[in-house]
Amino acid sequence: MPADYSNGPRVLTLAEAARFIRVSEKTLGEMARDKRIPCQKAGREWRFLRQALEDWLSGQGQPRVAEAMPAYQQRELFDARTTPAESERRTSFGDTAFAGNRREPLHRWVPWIAGFSAAFVEHVLEEMAAEPGAGVSVLDPFAGVGTTLLEGVKRGHNVLGFEINPYAALSCHVKLHAHEYDLALLSETTHSFAEFMRAKLRSRTARPKAEPPPGFRSSKPFFSSDVERQVLFVLDFINCQADQRLRDLLKVALGSVMVSFSNYSYEPSLSTRVAAGKSEVLHADVQRILVDKLWEMEADIGFLQQHLTRFRHQPVANIYNRSYLLYADTVPERSIDVLITSPPYLNNYHYIRNTRPQLYWLDLLPSAHDLKAMALESFGKFWQTVRAAPEIHLQVDIAQIKQVVDAVRAKNPEKGVYGGTGWANYAASYFNDCDRFWEVTRALMKPGGSVVVVIGNNILQGVEVKTDEFFAQIGELHGFKMVDSHRVRTKRTGSSILNSSVRAGKTQKRVELYEEAIHLRAPA
Repeated sequence: MPADYSNGPRVLTLAEAARFIRVSEKTLGEMARDKRIPCQKAGREWRFLRQALEDWLSGQGQPRVAEAMPAYQQRELFDARTTPAESERRTSFGDTAFAGNRREPLHRWVPWIAGFSAAFVEHVLEEMAAEPGAGVSVLDPFAGVGTTLLEGVKRGHNVLGFEINPYAALSCHVKLHAHEYDLALLSETTHSFAEFMRAKLRSRTARPKAEPPPGFRSSKPFFSSDVERQVLFVLDFINCQADQRLRDLLKVALGSVMVSFSNYSYEPSLSTRVAAGKSEVLHADVQRILVDKLWEMEADIGFLQQHLTRFRHQPVANIYNRSYLLYADTVPERSIDVLITSPPYLNNYHYIRNTRPQLYWLDLLPSAHDLKAMALESFGKFWQTVRAAPEIHLQVDIAQIKQVVDAVRAKNPEKGVYGGTGWANYAASYFNDCDRFWEVTRALMKPGGSVVVVIGNNILQGVEVKTDEFFAQIGELHGFKMVDSHRVRTKRTGSSILNSSVRAGKTQKRVELYEEAIHLRAPA
């Protein structure tokens, strides 16, 4: 139980303050460094006034939003490896890397390899949207874990998103409705969970009712036997909660940390720890890890609730666990002011496969058949799903794109579907979906509405594909007007990816991989 300081010391250490406000020491340390909580530095250590913390929790001492998020104003747009030439290309949009979200309330809940930064979205909304709370509608067709939508809500805008991955959609839903949670009930649930786990783990005879998901397969046991027993008890606790919203939040909490105590890791794709040069996890304090996460979530929910009191009307937020390309017609025509998104890149990163543990262990995917159906409905498909299909013809009438697809198809014919033919099918399928994206988006955008898309170039079979330029050209075919393009991040310079055994043949050409933010305006 957290200590009772009603008659305790007036000045608290970091550890005491963390227990007092029920967050982890790591979380409180980050909040202190970002000046999001009242505190002072005494030498190398933080000190907190108990009364100031009580005022802060009650909202009386809540910093203004601009003060609560100094990282938005101070974060470097590029990391320390940025060269002077790259610095000249910095723009007001800023870096899109998700890494900055790891210290931002709510955004930090779920690590997401495919996400982009909250700061980037905030900057875009400042430039593209009206004043906060002005009835602006914001859409993200590939919402991920909700960066765009959450930033829209924080500015008082109505938001709408599509996300085909059930785990990402669940995480997004819980974030968007975080302000509706009863903090007292959540705190009570966290204590009940800790007591439940202590009682179960003390007993040598206690057996969990939950069972490992039957459809989940991995080359090595995903959890050690000790860790798996603890996870199954966690699932027992989740399943006995009567409140669906609490079950959802607990699932998101478990999903966000479960890989950390598994025998797998993201490098960046999901693979065994052994393959990444790490030792397996034989034992872990699952209860402590989850309680720390729940305290973090509770603190962030309190922040959002206080933040939203600045708006007279609460924003409306919806997330659909569906394919945007197939179900965009459920959105009223000409209802969207601003669209901000980052679609899957032409890099064959299998977003669904890399969340298999969460999908199965959280009971979000009943069968492997659903996993396959999801892959077939995904934007751009995946190389594995189209490589052996008959030749996929390009539906976009742009000569440059056709030339690139033909160049890829001509590469390495001796490798069969692993050569140019398979990768050309993948590229053609991708650009056909880009065409469909702009077709459905035109119907939803208000005249003159802004579309900002972050997308990067790529290399297939040694052929550079300037996906950002092609994506914009397809948009122009559908009547959108190109406004501007910003180089927001340079990811890598070199030829190593060009010469990989799967993607390419040998080449001496140096290609810079980058991400571009393209801004187009909907036709009037």
